[in-house]
Amino acid sequence: MSDFGEIIKRINKANDIAVYCHTNPDGDALGSMLSLGLALEKKGKKVTFCCDTPISARNSKFVGSNRIVLPNDEVHELGISVDSSDIDRLGGCVKSFLSCKSQIAIDHHKSFKRFTETCYVEKDACACALIIYKLLKEMRLIDKTVAQLLFEGIVTDSGCFAYPSVTPETHQIAAELMLYDFDAADAIYKVYRSMSKERFNLKCRVLAKAKLYCDGQVGVIVFTAEDFAKTSTSPVDTEGIINELIDIESVKVAYALSQVGDLNYKLSIRSKDPIDANEIASVYGGGGHKNAAGCRVNGYLEDIIERIVNLANRRI
Repeated sequence: MSDFGEIIKRINKANDIAVYCHTNPDGDALGSMLSLGLALEKKGKKVTFCCDTPISARNSKFVGSNRIVLPNDEVHELGISVDSSDIDRLGGCVKSFLSCKSQIAIDHHKSFKRFTETCYVEKDACACALIIYKLLKEMRLIDKTVAQLLFEGIVTDSGCFAYPSVTPETHQIAAELMLYDFDAADAIYKVYRSMSKERFNLKCRVLAKAKLYCDGQVGVIVFTAEDFAKTSTSPVDTEGIINELIDIESVKVAYALSQVGDLNYKLSIRSKDPIDANEIASVYGGGGHKNAAGCRVNGYLEDIIERIVNLANRRI
């Protein structure tokens, strides 16, 4: 993998830069993209922030989120993908990204599939924002706003420093960012803990229907189109709710199925060591991390649940 030297060289050479994140972005994707882009503007670069998914009300709390646009036909000098393990994760941004005269990929997923000549990947990093921090620190481009965005990205992808992927370096970098004197407690509340009344109702409705299998070692929650309609929510409001299931002492594998179309579901997976969530997701062409991964699955709901429970049971 390329080091920061090549990445910095390409950034310095380009005047028009587009930064891309994956479809349905989480806090790490947004924190990484926005911090990088805003920092590069400090260097006098023209920056475009691209995502194929409209930003939800929940994610609008990230500074600069109002700058994110859908891709268009404009050709940029340099395209930088952040927090995307595969080019397909860019969704409707793929064409725009590939049209850039030069491309860079920065990622931290175990399932990363190389799709650019120049890339930087740290598969042990709990958040892509940790990598962006190191890059921007080397470039001396961190200010208070950039630091807060990086901190928020780390907070969301580390489960507020609770996941197994958190290391002493994670805490060290978080502490360094907090020296920029933003309100860390407020940042954590806004991007990690706060929720709308609608999302709260969705959470209660779905958890009330949660089912446990394999002597309580496998948990499943399902978000149906009816659940979204009854609570005035959408699939973007499901983020994080699966953690309530994996927190049950007996549960070793937790699944959240979110209906995104007829016979089409987004599957989120959480696991406890030594079970590998990324391995389970790879069965359906997805991926992620050892303890958190995802994919898309098609079929009748009852059949899908039977298949994924069996996948988990064989690994327990």
